[in-house]
Amino acid sequence: MPEISPQPASQPDGSGEPSPRAALIGFVVGWLIMLAVILPAERDRWRAVEGDAVVWLFDWNVDTTPFLFLLLLAPFCWRIRRPLLDRDSVGIQRLLSWMSEGPPDADASVPERRGRLRRAWILAGLVGLAGFLICLRVSSTIVSEESGLTFGDLPPALHDEFSYLFQAETFLAGRWSFESHSEVPRIFDQMHVLNEGRFASRYFPGTGLWMAPFVAIGNPWLGHWLATALICMLVFAIGRELSCNGVGLLAGLLAAFSPGLVLFGNLLLAHQPGLLGLCIFMFAFLRMTRELAEASPEDATANEVSNTGFGKPGRSAVKWSFVSGFALSFAMLCRPMTAAGVGLPFGIWVLAWLIRNRRRSRRLTVAILTGYGVPLLLGFGIILAHNKLTTNDAFKSPYQLYTELFTPRHMYGFDNVVRAEPFLVDNADRILRHYDRWAENLDSDLAVKNVGTRFLASWQWTLGLSALIVSGCVFLLAGRDRLARSDAQQKPGTEKLAARWWLIPASIVTLHLAHVPYWYGGILDWHYVFESGVLWCLVAAAATLILIRTFRSMKCPGMSLWWGAVLLISVAVNNVSVSPFWTVSRLDAGINQFAFARMKQFAIRSVVEQTVTEIPALVLIRHDPSDRHNDYVSNHPSLTGPILYGRLPISEAAGTPRLSDEETRVVRAAVNAFPDRSIYVLDAVNGRVSQISSR
Repeated sequence: MPEISPQPASQPDGSGEPSPRAALIGFVVGWLIMLAVILPAERDRWRAVEGDAVVWLFDWNVDTTPFLFLLLLAPFCWRIRRPLLDRDSVGIQRLLSWMSEGPPDADASVPERRGRLRRAWILAGLVGLAGFLICLRVSSTIVSEESGLTFGDLPPALHDEFSYLFQAETFLAGRWSFESHSEVPRIFDQMHVLNEGRFASRYFPGTGLWMAPFVAIGNPWLGHWLATALICMLVFAIGRELSCNGVGLLAGLLAAFSPGLVLFGNLLLAHQPGLLGLCIFMFAFLRMTRELAEASPEDATANEVSNTGFGKPGRSAVKWSFVSGFALSFAMLCRPMTAAGVGLPFGIWVLAWLIRNRRRSRRLTVAILTGYGVPLLLGFGIILAHNKLTTNDAFKSPYQLYTELFTPRHMYGFDNVVRAEPFLVDNADRILRHYDRWAENLDSDLAVKNVGTRFLASWQWTLGLSALIVSGCVFLLAGRDRLARSDAQQKPGTEKLAARWWLIPASIVTLHLAHVPYWYGGILDWHYVFESGVLWCLVAAAATLILIRTFRSMKCPGMSLWWGAVLLISVAVNNVSVSPFWTVSRLDAGINQFAFARMKQFAIRSVVEQTVTEIPALVLIRHDPSDRHNDYVSNHPSLTGPILYGRLPISEAAGTPRLSDEETRVVRAAVNAFPDRSIYVLDAVNGRVSQISSR
């Protein structure tokens, strides 16, 4: 791999590089951990195939087998001493110069600033385009050979997706919520939608606000594809701000090729808009800290100090603090717990700076505090207003009320099942029992298990175990010294900016800690810590910078090639299949997993379209009591349209021709409430549709 770091200032020993010892130790520790993970897995695979060497060689475990071969190649790569690149080549010199560029010094000329910015935008655009095209690739993946249906042809499947669509449609109607149906509200109970007088999504309003314009033009997926592209561009910008173009480009491309990120880019969930807000927040925060490092009063002219109190860099820092604050506020309106988890280390940093500098520049301190305080207070105000308008209590969110009424065992915190007992008694007639019983009681053992599962899954759905194990070890053991070299040529006084790198792993840790008190591992075992994926991409890019510098200083260019192979194989197993070694990539496996539920939704809607001939109609669904994860009731919040979907009570009679007494009672109530609609009953167990009445 090419050198991507800027040439460092010379060191006292004349080597131009700090000692590679810590980085080498980190690499060896990561290599040994890889070996400790891979060998037992491969031993078990050997036993599973009963020692059949052919099967073992050609039927790989993508997490371990290719990396076992790479581990065996490492000693041979170590012996390569010939340079891999002709560094005297004009083209190579130009490429290395471009990759080593970072944010310009405060004293850089205007042409230099414009040139660096132009080149950065080109790279950011390439990264964003990659993310967008891979989202399109997911959407266009054929999931049914018989019908030729693609993933994007199918309706959403997750309960949450329908709730967010419901929220966007509510906002497009110019309302915070609708009224529940006056006669038969229980028929229109929808998963993750509050229906207690007010008809509203249980979720916070940020996601619906983001989706609304794209729902209005008829393509809600477009908003999430664009968000994914912007996220990748911002990951590039964050990596560049922390180091250089090369680090940003690698981090951005790793994000674009992360199967988890692009999969969620095709799900109508809060993760994409929330992560977009967090990436803007992090980038603006980093810009602000760089400006603050240059905003000392002695650097400003007397006129600037007298007029503003903190000079031109200080004014720019204040601007970026407002951008960062508003972005964090938007992320909070999408996923509050996640925004708090990611933002905590950054908040501690700001607080520490404010305390240290409160006497040196009080006006600047107050301005920075205002830049974060005003947007966050505005965000909290929106949440309080949203609560008041949907639950009639400013301090009780729709999320909390829905949990108490329908799924109390799913509450946040330890001993969730035990603490849910009073709600099970008080709301006995509202509990979604088949779904509520899914919850496990969270104790310390389950919490530890969940943390391990989430870490493992976040690695698998980002870059893979081996690459991130080594990256994490190298970063932790060598990051402090060798990443500081990124700022060696910056303006005096900014050397400590390299310490900002530690905010990235700190945010990973605090994000995991914020979700420890929840019993469920998450969608794909990681969706609660989904935002850590792009942070791991940044860690991997930083570790790559450290390793390339280390191997170069040790004159071991073959090891840079070896590390590049680790990254390339990690990306390959996630995105492409290579028969006969592995027949399904991790991305395709994820597509197939979600496509299964989408196909069930598609099948139900196809049956309705083919058999419901008298319009307008109300189709009452008899759900399968054994299937808690597929629900087919979803409507426009105004309860208008040619076909409405309603629910019958969960009954063991589903799948039989005869309706239970409770089902019969609900059907009669629906007939009386909707004399202008034909009434049908659809049995989700066998797909049969029966007409009950005509309009």
